[in-house]
Amino acid sequence: MDQPKQYHLQENLNDFFNFKKTPLNTQRIEDFFSVLEKNESPMHFFLEALVSSELWQGWQISPNPYLPMIMQVGSDIDHFAAMQPEPAYHSKKHMMDVCVTLSYLLCHENESSVSDIWMISKQEKWLLLLGAAMHDLGHPGLINAFSYELEKKSLALLKALLNKIGTDSDLIDEVLNTLTPWILATDHGQYSALINRLLSPQPSHTDCLAMILVEADLVSSVLPKRGRELTRRLTEEWALPYPDLSNSLANQSGYIKFLKSLKFISPYSVTAGIPEILKSTTIQNEN
Repeated sequence: MDQPKQYHLQENLNDFFNFKKTPLNTQRIEDFFSVLEKNESPMHFFLEALVSSELWQGWQISPNPYLPMIMQVGSDIDHFAAMQPEPAYHSKKHMMDVCVTLSYLLCHENESSVSDIWMISKQEKWLLLLGAAMHDLGHPGLINAFSYELEKKSLALLKALLNKIGTDSDLIDEVLNTLTPWILATDHGQYSALINRLLSPQPSHTDCLAMILVEADLVSSVLPKRGRELTRRLTEEWALPYPDLSNSLANQSGYIKFLKSLKFISPYSVTAGIPEILKSTTIQNEN
């Protein structure tokens, strides 16, 4: 009898990022996430495999002061998960999703018609990965009571973490100054304003990079199968603190409204076919 093939996370990541990228190849993406979750790994181990992948090694910088930060964030996420039950949706699984989808968007870079305003340096890529790993650091499974509430708490946790490991204070200030507008943009209450600024005649480079992180945060939620599973998890997460919102998601009306509010406008998402995936998923749920 054949033995089941041993799972190697780094090989899986290399295969996933190296396959011939075709718009609307949702099955490949969904299969990857299914295998990733089935072979659940600590966040630190996942990030170690991700940054060692051929894709990220191709973007390596020397020196790379962000790499130890990324790995420490992974260890802290594992620590939080061990101390108390994670939220059903905003768990380390979600952080892995966002790190993978960020990488997936960025690996379409050479196929995209990228204007100067959307160009991303290697240094910015590593900072985006740090942002993807920590954007929901310490998330309690609640909704913001006021703008940026939870996003600012995650940034404060990152600052404390970097101080704890002895990071140079000037480097901490540099990292936080760069990450703050990107992380604040992941507050979904700010989404429409971000879209409007990006559709203006002169969008800023900062908003472009923030949009990449925001899109990475949202891609999994618009996949046809995974989107339904993530909706179920969010329904569970909101069941006690927000029963009305939870019920709205459970009967699909809230999810359809959410899908209709989204626009994937970065050249990376457009090349990856994410707008078409969003359109297809919306139609499926409406029917």
